[in-house]
Amino acid sequence: MCITELDRRFTFAEEIRIFCCITGDEMYLHHFQTYLQLFEPREAYVSELRLQHAWKEELWKRQYISGNGRTIRVICPGKHNFSDGPDFLDARVFIGDKLYSGDIEIHHYAADWYAHGHHKDASYKHCVLHVVFYPPGNSRQACRENGKVIPVCYIPVTEVFALPRKEKCLVFYADPKQYFPLLMDYGWHRVEQKVSYFYQHQSRLPHDIMLYWGVFKACGYQYNKENMIRLFLAFPWEDYHARRIPEKTIAQHLLQLAGFTKNGSGSQKIRWFYSGTRPAHFPDRRVAWLGGLLGKHYGKSISNILYRSISENASWHSVFNMFFDVPSIPYWQRHYQQGNKTPKTPTLTPGLAIQQEIILNTIIPLMEAIRLKRKDESGIKIAIREYISNAYIPHPYGIVQKFHQQHGISKHDARQKNWLASQGVLYIKDNFCTQELQSCCPICAMADRDKKTP
Repeated sequence: MCITELDRRFTFAEEIRIFCCITGDEMYLHHFQTYLQLFEPREAYVSELRLQHAWKEELWKRQYISGNGRTIRVICPGKHNFSDGPDFLDARVFIGDKLYSGDIEIHHYAADWYAHGHHKDASYKHCVLHVVFYPPGNSRQACRENGKVIPVCYIPVTEVFALPRKEKCLVFYADPKQYFPLLMDYGWHRVEQKVSYFYQHQSRLPHDIMLYWGVFKACGYQYNKENMIRLFLAFPWEDYHARRIPEKTIAQHLLQLAGFTKNGSGSQKIRWFYSGTRPAHFPDRRVAWLGGLLGKHYGKSISNILYRSISENASWHSVFNMFFDVPSIPYWQRHYQQGNKTPKTPTLTPGLAIQQEIILNTIIPLMEAIRLKRKDESGIKIAIREYISNAYIPHPYGIVQKFHQQHGISKHDARQKNWLASQGVLYIKDNFCTQELQSCCPICAMADRDKKTP
């Protein structure tokens, strides 16, 4: 994300709402309301650990004003606490003209104090200051467990981005025997995040909606991911689940919304990108497959079918073939716009690479979330873990390849294609490399500065 986007406060869902109002599609808005909160904010990601380090290294030295208009001057930022409890212990802070000694808690938002239950936790009864990095609104103070209140100190998150860069990722030869197991350990952290995302939303969103959201998103690849989400939002899911759409028109309706037919209602809304993609990945072909997928599983609880099939079937290959294979769609064959370079109509079924992406990033995490909700301790628990541990992808991600190259890993090392290790790279880049936290990075900690760099 570029720096110019940092001041944007709209989530993608809010942009969709504004977009629909501008284009006169209020008729679709009632379909969106149940699903809007499914999508992540588009703001730049900042880890809480990065906020803590910014406070510890620089931001505590400045003077601030509390929500109640009192001056805040920090004499000692406190000892960084990496265990349970407040983030900084034994700090000293002037609030107005009075000196306070106690702890400091740091969050993204003022509401996080209550969302995390600190107002009921005696561990936070010695807090004297709550530091937040997004506008607190009317939350000028936080209530402790003993009923006393402490001021909220607001620091714009842009001040974190404005701090000078002090570190960069190290370039060194890593020992593959230690390197890959470490990446796989952190890969599990990223898997847990995926599972947690589905688990937290399943109480208010149907499993099938979350499944199809992940499938739509994956079909967008790099260039059309947001376009696919726009298409997902445009589809009348309430009518689909209530079976108010004629089954034979589902694919046609989706293609029209995407703008891939002569009378397509979405042609002026979604600008599809073909540059850089192979014909098999062209968006019109993927949308046609999605239409066939929705038609094939129309009126079925596909998430429950998948869960039951995975639980009962020793070989998951046939289960996933059942999900991905769709019948031919004559309507698309008559109207498709791109990819018709040969007389023979190309297959719609996605290749193995995207199938593996959908399985690992959507189906498996969703199945695990369902298992956790059901408290199912049967063999599916071990089977899911084994599938993830042994999963390989046809081609390593470009960003992962560069990371391996930076640490001297041979391009011929088959472990580069290990999906879990790739997830570990992405987790480390998200939580350390891009957060100016190289000093905490477990990979950089492996560096032997006496060895030559690759």
